Amino acid sequence: MYQLKWILKRFGFSKRIFLEIMNKLIYQKNSQFLLHSWNAHQTPFKPILFYNFLGRILWGFKEIIFKNSLKLEGYGTTTKDLSQQYQHGSNELLWPRSPMVELNHYQLNDQYCKNIEESLTQAYKIEKDSFDKTQEWNRIATLIKKHFFHEDGTLIKDRLINFREDTKRYQELFNDQFHYLNVRENYTKSYLKSIDLILEYHRSAKKVDKTILASVSESPAGNNACVQYRGKRVSEKSLFHALVVNDLIKVIPFSTMQRSVILDIGSGYGGLSRILHHYTPNSCHVLLDLPETLVMTAYFIKYNFPKAKIALLEDIIDKLDDFDTLVQAYDFIIIPPSVLTSLKSGSVDLVINTASLGFMQKEYLEFYLEQTDRVLKEGGYFYSLNKEYNDHWGIGFYDWDFRASYLTRLFEYNNRFSYAQWLGQKGK
Repeated sequence: MYQLKWILKRFGFSKRIFLEIMNKLIYQKNSQFLLHSWNAHQTPFKPILFYNFLGRILWGFKEIIFKNSLKLEGYGTTTKDLSQQYQHGSNELLWPRSPMVELNHYQLNDQYCKNIEESLTQAYKIEKDSFDKTQEWNRIATLIKKHFFHEDGTLIKDRLINFREDTKRYQELFNDQFHYLNVRENYTKSYLKSIDLILEYHRSAKKVDKTILASVSESPAGNNACVQYRGKRVSEKSLFHALVVNDLIKVIPFSTMQRSVILDIGSGYGGLSRILHHYTPNSCHVLLDLPETLVMTAYFIKYNFPKAKIALLEDIIDKLDDFDTLVQAYDFIIIPPSVLTSLKSGSVDLVINTASLGFMQKEYLEFYLEQTDRVLKEGGYFYSLNKEYNDHWGIGFYDWDFRASYLTRLFEYNNRFSYAQWLGQKGK
C-alpha cells in the first residue's frame, strides 16, 4: 500500500520537475534555485534571477511583443516615481531597498555653489605653472565655462543641476562613448535600444556578482533619463561601474583595513566612486580630475551623499601640507591634478584609473605613473582599465613605465571596451 502511495506521489512532483527543467534552460547557474517538495514554487525574488543565452532570447521576444517589463523615463506618463514603487516590498524589486535607489532629491544651496566657484578659482591659481594644457583640456575647459558660468564667474545653478539632461551636450563635453537614453529619439527606437541594455544587464551577471547588479541603480543627479527595470534605474555606464566595483571588492580585503584611502585618477563626475563608497564605507575617496570637470563632481557627490564630509579645494587650500589629517577627517576630497603631489608617500591603499591614462600625452602619463608608485603603500593596489597598445590617442598599457613591481591579482577582458582590466599589488 505504501509503495502505491509513494508511486502516486511522484506524479505530484510534475510541477517541480517542470520548474527544474525551466530553471536549467533559461537561468544562469548563479540564479538557479533548489526546489524542495512536490508543491515547491519558483523563487519569487525576480531581482536575483538572471537569464542565460536562451532565457535572454525568450525574454527579448516577449518584451518586443508585450512591452511590460521596462519603463522609459522622460516619455510622458510611461513611468511612475520610484518612491511609489518602494512604499512596500514586492517580488519585482529588491527589498529592503538598496541605498543606491535614491528617493530624496538634494537641493543645491547657494553656499555650496560659492564653494564650487571659489574652488575653481583656487585651482586655476595653483595649476597655472604646473601643467601645460593639452588641446583636449582646453576644449573641455572652454565648453564648461561657457555653459556653466556667467561672464563674471558665477555659477549658473540650473545648468549644473541638469548637467546630464541634454545627452548630446553631455557627450560632447566629455567625449563620452557610452549609450544613454535620449528622450529626443522616437519612443519605439528608444525602447528597442533599452531591450538591448537589459539583455546586457542579464549577460553581465556571468561576471558580476548578482547581488551587486541587483543593488546598483543609476543616480538621478544631473536629471538624466534612464530605463527603469526591477525598481532600479539602469544605464550602460552603471553596468560598467558595477563591473569595476566587482573587480575590486572580490580581491581587495577592504573589511580588514582600518580606514582605506582610495585615489581615483580621472574620476569624471564621480559615478564609480559613488558605487564603490557603498561597499567601502570606512574610506576616504580622493577624486582627481580637470578643474572644470570637478564642478560636476562636487555637485554629484554632494547630491548622493548630502551628509558626508566633502572637501572641495576651497576648504583645504591652506591645509595641503597635512594631507594625512585630511583623509582622516573627510569622506571625499575633490582635487585638481597639481594637488596630487601633496599626498604623502605611502599613504594610499588603492589607485584607480579607468580609460584615461592610455589617452594622455607622455608627460602626463609619466607624471601619474610616478605619483601612483609614490603614494601607494607597500601592499597597496593599482587598478587600471585601459587600452593595451599605442595609437594616435595615447600610450597603451603595454608601454607604461612602471616604477615599482606589482603582483598581478586580476587580469580580465570583460568590459565593453575590451580593455585590459588589471589589478596589481605593489611589492616591496
